[in-house]
Amino acid sequence: MSFDLIIQEKNTVKSIQLIDLYRDACIEIHCKGGLMNSWKVKSKSSYMELILGNLEEENFEMNGFRSGKMSPFSCRIAAGTYQWQNQQFHLNKFYLDAHAMHGLLYDAEFTIRTTTINSDFVFVELGYLYEGTDPGFPFPYEIIIKWTLHHDHLITVKTQIKNQSNQSMPMMDGWHPYFTLGGKVDDYELKFDTIGKIEMDDTMIPTGKMNDENLFESGKKIGTRHFDDGYLLNPINNAITISYQNKSIKVQPTYNYPYLQIYTPNDRKSIAIENLSGAPNCFNNKMGLQIMEPQDEIYFETTYQFNITQSQ
Repeated sequence: MSFDLIIQEKNTVKSIQLIDLYRDACIEIHCKGGLMNSWKVKSKSSYMELILGNLEEENFEMNGFRSGKMSPFSCRIAAGTYQWQNQQFHLNKFYLDAHAMHGLLYDAEFTIRTTTINSDFVFVELGYLYEGTDPGFPFPYEIIIKWTLHHDHLITVKTQIKNQSNQSMPMMDGWHPYFTLGGKVDDYELKFDTIGKIEMDDTMIPTGKMNDENLFESGKKIGTRHFDDGYLLNPINNAITISYQNKSIKVQPTYNYPYLQIYTPNDRKSIAIENLSGAPNCFNNKMGLQIMEPQDEIYFETTYQFNITQSQ
């Protein structure tokens, strides 16, 4: 068999390792948050880690929400407040300065629904029922996350959401992985094609305007640039690629992720490439907002592809 799967439980953390035996690669999925906490691949005689994950004793809020699932909203909601169906709601979960951040499920305890191993791939499907417990989002919904490891260092992640409430609800979805290829991001080449850059105010809330900027369409070294920026991707060419020496990671959104957020931490050791279904604050500005009627279902999908060449 080309693939294997191992379920582990250490202290309070349950994880699932999806293993490519032929390529000597492994991703580790944590039930807490439903996220990918590790992605290791064999490079020559040693293993390299392609994302920065979370240690057991760390909390997501204080660690930059590494790898986090952002649902039912991503990035920021201005003052944690929005209007829906002629009613005002105020979110309670987590705030950075004045604004609600990164959704409600980043630390939710997902359960394993099913696993499959065959000659072409291995996957785990996780599920969680949000019961509407935050007064700022009193709409129950079911979320299912399916992580699949394929041959040739390809990962797909699909998120399905079903509105379990008896009324319509707003919805936004996103991921928050921190990728690393070793070294400093200053030396990485970044390539992505956009329709425009989202204009932000001083508190990182979109103004509603899009500015022309497509500096990385043909690929460009990041240098000393600090990113905390949002973009609308070109739907004809929506892949995002980082390259360093003989290694690259391509992020290819395949369904319902037209927006991109890029962030470079101050230590310059990684870069967050965040697939988003809508713009930050979309509960208010409606940019990419999904509206789900009772029992409606929607899904989102993206892929991560690692590649390494033999020559330096």
